[in-house]
Amino acid sequence: MEKEEKDIRINMNDEEETDDINAEDRPFIRRFGKIMLVLFISLLAGCYYIFVVELCIFTVQLLGAKITFLVIFHLLFLLCVWSYLRTVMTPPAVPPAKFRLSESDKQRYLSERKPEVLQEILVRMAKDLPISTKDSKGAFRYCATCQLLKPERCHHCPVCDICILKLDHHCVFLNNCVGFSNYKSFLLCVVYALLLCLFTSAVSLYGSILFWTHQLPNTQSKVPIIVLFSLSTFCCVMLLLLLYIHCHWAVDNITSREGESGTWNERYDLGLSKNLRQVFGDEKKYWFLPVFSSLGDGYTFPMTDATKDIEKNAAAVAKDITESQN
Repeated sequence: MEKEEKDIRINMNDEEETDDINAEDRPFIRRFGKIMLVLFISLLAGCYYIFVVELCIFTVQLLGAKITFLVIFHLLFLLCVWSYLRTVMTPPAVPPAKFRLSESDKQRYLSERKPEVLQEILVRMAKDLPISTKDSKGAFRYCATCQLLKPERCHHCPVCDICILKLDHHCVFLNNCVGFSNYKSFLLCVVYALLLCLFTSAVSLYGSILFWTHQLPNTQSKVPIIVLFSLSTFCCVMLLLLLYIHCHWAVDNITSREGESGTWNERYDLGLSKNLRQVFGDEKKYWFLPVFSSLGDGYTFPMTDATKDIEKNAAAVAKDITESQN
């Protein structure tokens, strides 16, 4: 009987995220995410050692060049690590308590079997909440796992098994979800990682050329420096593609989930300047620092004037129909 009730609740919402991950698989995926996190940090530490010790200290001979390379590298490295740690350690923002069913509604919802009654419970609750997004059937989006009404742009992460505000994606290299609370630091991490890789690639290429042209004798540093050049160049290409995709979405005020699923529309597109301020905030002095400065609360979002007019007209029409029926 519980199985039937669960099926009814889920089928009310055909926009509910398809959970392809079984409950038994979640611990494995989370452990895999931790392994990837450790591997990524180990790789970063290895590259740091090769650049600082093998390249700058043992290979570069000019003192001025050594100091310049080390200062620029450490500046980019610290900004990259700071942004990375902020993204990893910031908990995903979840819907506030007002989006959750009360105990009485929860008990009634769990015991009721008629879809129209279940939807009536959600409609009554949603009238006092800032919710306008519905599924293709016109039903409010309800998460049976978290037992809450989903706010605007909120989705359920099958790996973390919670609903997350303005969910962008779950990143295995972060072992965390990227959403409203840490999307800015994620973007900055990609930017600083790309700059770091570009600088590392250029300097390691310089060192490799010195070895290839026999301006330096072959030492044990030769192979690590060539490996560093190859690895940093490969990362440059990957990060450049990633940054291009996310810059395109940030400029249009789209999340990865909306862009890939095709569920996005122009209702949140406020123009280039306002779209960027939604992510980075109004104070430009904080734009390039991985501190939270995004605008809003994560469950209400400003919309274009055209969208507001359409919704006002739709509400007026609905009110007129209701009054005529009465």
